[in-house]
Amino acid sequence: MKLIDIANKIDKSQKNESYVDIEDFSSEFDFEFGFNLQQDRIKCYWIGNWYCTDSYVGYRMYFLDDEPVAVSTQGGRKSNEEFEWFSKELALKVKNYLVSLMSEELHIKLCDINDDIGDSFKINFNEEILNPNKAIYNGEPIEILEQIKDKNNWGIGTELRIKLLSGEEKIVDIKEIDFKFNLA
Repeated sequence: MKLIDIANKIDKSQKNESYVDIEDFSSEFDFEFGFNLQQDRIKCYWIGNWYCTDSYVGYRMYFLDDEPVAVSTQGGRKSNEEFEWFSKELALKVKNYLVSLMSEELHIKLCDINDDIGDSFKINFNEEILNPNKAIYNGEPIEILEQIKDKNNWGIGTELRIKLLSGEEKIVDIKEIDFKFNLA
């Protein structure tokens, strides 16, 4: 029997409908959904199936908007489901649909590229200093002379001995120090 004949005659009753694991299905396009995405346009029906340990496996046919797009085979419970597509155009149609689902489910934090975030950043502990030459205190470049370790806090230090441009030495908490951004 030809696949087109199966597509035209397949039992599309709820009893023969198979769950569409959108994560497995989308992996065909190297997409990774980190959750079970809700969708209603892709349907899957068993062509032939059997029970393997505690799972149904076998041959399935996938439809997008009631149009046959792919078949799959899974020979055993621990075997991967292998997909074959009826055409590149249909695969692209499915891919575009999946992309549209991804954009609807996009959970990102937005910022305004024109936000002013200042000219520097802060760090919390001496051990986090990567480039002491970028350190500034009250808007003035400084020299870090010593990273003072805290004997009561497992050696994690937050105090620095610094030298100001005037030559004055001072002990300050690292939270009072800013570090210039890495700009050219």
